[in-house]
Amino acid sequence: MHDVLIIWRKELYNYFWSPIAYIVLPVFLIISGYFFSFSLFYLQVANMSNALHNMSIMLLLISPVLTMRLVAEERHSGSLDLLYSMPISILSILIGKYLAAWSLLVIMLACSTIFLVPLYMYGEPDFGPIFSGYLGIFLLGSVYLAVGLFVTSLSRNQIVVAIGTTGILIILWFLTYLDNFDVTGLQGIRFSYLSVSVHFSEFVKGTIPISSIIYMASLSWLFLFCSWISLNAKRYHS
Repeated sequence: MHDVLIIWRKELYNYFWSPIAYIVLPVFLIISGYFFSFSLFYLQVANMSNALHNMSIMLLLISPVLTMRLVAEERHSGSLDLLYSMPISILSILIGKYLAAWSLLVIMLACSTIFLVPLYMYGEPDFGPIFSGYLGIFLLGSVYLAVGLFVTSLSRNQIVVAIGTTGILIILWFLTYLDNFDVTGLQGIRFSYLSVSVHFSEFVKGTIPISSIIYMASLSWLFLFCSWISLNAKRYHS
């Protein structure tokens, strides 16, 4: 745990030492705030459903930026080999880096709760869907970051990592549309069960389905496990 905290503190410091946090956080809040204001004052919809959907798309675009440098930059600079030589497990390195990106995600979502002030001033929204919606977008963001961490463990080129992460996230989001085509030729196989957008939409509706929590948590751990395998393979072949 001590090693995890060291890596977490270092990576979180890097976020705020570089321009990343100071660009990503305002961009996320400004664009999300614009669509929230449009929904509240123009469409006169006094809930967070539209805002949360827009945030999910924003996170899809932002998550590759948050994760593209986590391992790729260290591999490019050679500092990853230094970490390999230290008495720190690869699992501790991965969890520390993941928690740093996860912490920035929590900060972004916490700052977005400022939208609740005008929401309660101009309407009487139900707190239940707001709570479940934020839980859903937190789980969704956790999946996004795990995917990004896996892709950054594969390459030292940050541009390739960002594009690859975005591609995988888009596939996970739009998997549900494959149900419109007879892809497998087998009835009963529904790709919507694997689409993160379908599971996320359940939270926005005000429900907290256990199956969706298990799916998103399992997906996050799957990509973290794949990251661990990737770094282990590169460590022993370097």
